[in-house]
Amino acid sequence: MIRKCWFLEYVRRSFRKKILDTADFANILFAGPCNRFCPFCIGKEVAENLNASNLSIFPPLGWQAFVAEVKRLQIGEVVFTGTTTDPHLYRYEAQLIDLVRADLPQAKISIHTNGALSLKKIKIFNRYDRACISLPTLNPQTYARMMGVPKVPDLRRIIEASEIPVKVSSIINEHNVDEVDLFLKQLSALGVKRVVLRRLFGDLRQWKILPDRVPVRYYRKNPVYEIDGLEVTWWNFDETASSSINLFADGTLSKEYLLVRAPAR
Repeated sequence: MIRKCWFLEYVRRSFRKKILDTADFANILFAGPCNRFCPFCIGKEVAENLNASNLSIFPPLGWQAFVAEVKRLQIGEVVFTGTTTDPHLYRYEAQLIDLVRADLPQAKISIHTNGALSLKKIKIFNRYDRACISLPTLNPQTYARMMGVPKVPDLRRIIEASEIPVKVSSIINEHNVDEVDLFLKQLSALGVKRVVLRRLFGDLRQWKILPDRVPVRYYRKNPVYEIDGLEVTWWNFDETASSSINLFADGTLSKEYLLVRAPAR
């Protein structure tokens, strides 16, 4: 029995070490004032010290430690994203793209943005390798309920001006759950190829998403469907097997995929 317990503990520790020594991507997180006012903003769930504004800091605090960890783990993608703000609001966005290219030449660079400034900054937008736009709906009334303002980014113009692949990410809640089928048809008509429908972290409500569809595969435990030329993933933060490292605005480097679990200082 002692030998068996020792072996099980060895396997558990070895498995945990393997998980900690891998990551799907690396996030550079921005914090500060935002141009949208989402009631479900992830920044509201993150420790306060991690959200110190860094929109005017270059390079980001903790940069060298971040670079070293990305190299050590051989991570292939660096994501510009945010906790309380949008990456396009970062004052040194173009300079940071240059720095990532120089310090981490093996990594692809992507942006996760709400799209509000993507047309205005289209030259910088097109310097990324790919983009993900957070967009829950094309309906102005629904958009206002979910994003705090009624002005929906012009997704058609963004796609027309884009020289990189554009994915759409849509949080699903009570305001837009009944619009999902229409929304997917609209995105398909606009030429979008990939969509991620996301359940809010901690939301236990069982939304009937794509009830008559059969997944063609699974990615990190999340079902993937093919619908009208779209690759549609139904993402559950609570169950996903994804992994990342995260450079927070105050310089904290966390290996917790779920941002809300990052330790406060």
